Amino acid sequence: MCSLPMARYYIIKDKDQKALYIRGDQLLAGNPETDNFCAEKICVLPNRELERTKFPIFLGTHGGSRCLACVKTEEGPSLQLEDVNIEDLYKGGEQTTRFTFFQKSLGSAFRLESAAWPGWFLCSPAKSQELVGLTQETEPSTLTEFYFEQSR
Repeated sequence: MCSLPMARYYIIKDKDQKALYIRGDQLLAGNPETDNFCAEKICVLPNRELERTKFPIFLGTHGGSRCLACVKTEEGPSLQLEDVNIEDLYKGGEQTTRFTFFQKSLGSAFRLESAAWPGWFLCSPAKSQELVGLTQETEPSTLTEFYFEQSR
């Protein structure tokens, strides 16, 4: 578990109340009651090296030992989990932009925009038990709105 005092843990859900969870090396979204999984507690820490007014954050899984990263593929930006400790990202040093999301408030919901790929947002799948990914869109939609429920 992340030991930094400012670390917060959240269950992140989309507008349809699908929670984010890990299966193997993949981040998926689904309904914990019907899809038989435990929602992942996502560790959230600020990125102190980017403009604070944009609310840059890191998102860590597995107690902060793996982090969400936006990487370049032949098809464009893609989301993947990488073996990097969220505390190391917080302390700086390594190139952290690809691990950073700008947290944009939409009332009680948030959109998470990739710092490495402006205009690309974390998106929930339309169907349960499918991969969470990135999408390029200019307007908020139900697939790019997330709710953060504080967890311990």
